[in-house]
Amino acid sequence: MDSSTFHSKGWLPRQAAGLLLVALGAWTACAVYTIHFNPEVADCAFGEAIKNTWAEKMTREYGAKVVVFGGSSCEFSIDGERMLKEFNLPTVNDGEDAGIGASVLTEAALRHLRRGDTLIIGLEPILLTRPLVPSALAAQFSLKAGHPEWVIHPTLGVGGIHWFQLATDLRPGGSVSFTMLGKFAIGRHFRYKPTDYRVSGWKQTDVRMELTGREGLGGRLSDGSVLLLRRLGNWCETNGVRAAYSLPWEFAPDGVLGEDRKEDVHFLLQMEEFFPILKDPYLGCDPNRSDFADTDFHLVTPAAEKRTDELAQQILHWNVWTVAELEALGKAPTTDLVYHQEAGKVHQ
Repeated sequence: MDSSTFHSKGWLPRQAAGLLLVALGAWTACAVYTIHFNPEVADCAFGEAIKNTWAEKMTREYGAKVVVFGGSSCEFSIDGERMLKEFNLPTVNDGEDAGIGASVLTEAALRHLRRGDTLIIGLEPILLTRPLVPSALAAQFSLKAGHPEWVIHPTLGVGGIHWFQLATDLRPGGSVSFTMLGKFAIGRHFRYKPTDYRVSGWKQTDVRMELTGREGLGGRLSDGSVLLLRRLGNWCETNGVRAAYSLPWEFAPDGVLGEDRKEDVHFLLQMEEFFPILKDPYLGCDPNRSDFADTDFHLVTPAAEKRTDELAQQILHWNVWTVAELEALGKAPTTDLVYHQEAGKVHQ
């Protein structure tokens, strides 16, 4: 009896130690893969390095500059070289994968800003109406970029996590794993490649996919987003940075164009409490399918040039919506929210 008990007591710690070693080994393998081999993280980090180099060049050669940031809608829409060449606006496209989330996208943009700069916030509305919970991609991107403080000790104090959560986020996730395995099995690879990036951080792709249209904005700004925007506004004021919000362009089929623009107007009325709103005549909605590549937000080159030119003019003239104008648009029938390219404005 004593011998059996002794054997059991000795076996259990060894089994537990073995399981712990297996778990540690699995976590280490996942972390190494995620940071060094996950194509999504690698693509984000590659783009970030390009943007850093361009931002340093703009600061060094021109002093004050424009920094535009948001999700991939920003990344595919704003040509920094064109802004500089055609409008004499040194511009950094600091757009990244929207899956990184609003808080870390904002933290990443802050490090490029200097006193006298202009910050254009191009975050997709859905990032600001959903709960502001840091994603695994946010943690992975921050660590890969060499800035774990973006999630551990964020400058704005919003969306922070602790080291243990950061460690548990160093995993590819089931959907990513099976998706990538499936692609490799049929000879396909990650959708984007390094040559998709231009020197200013602007991104383009040859991929074309079916578009579905908007799934919904998600209602009002989340509590976390309200805090983030308020603190970002205070940070900009303290650090001498002029800031405004600009709606990304999204595919909106003709049948729902008015409804989508109406949603955007109500969203802008919320955003106006924190930042001036650049007067985009599209109201964030573009009904031309040919303007988009592989998602409802990724503009092709001609459309991105148009978007870049529109944004440059809005910044140069600091053309912003008044509250009265937005309220009038919000009360107008959806059928009246039509864009007239010849007039260059939304009319009611």
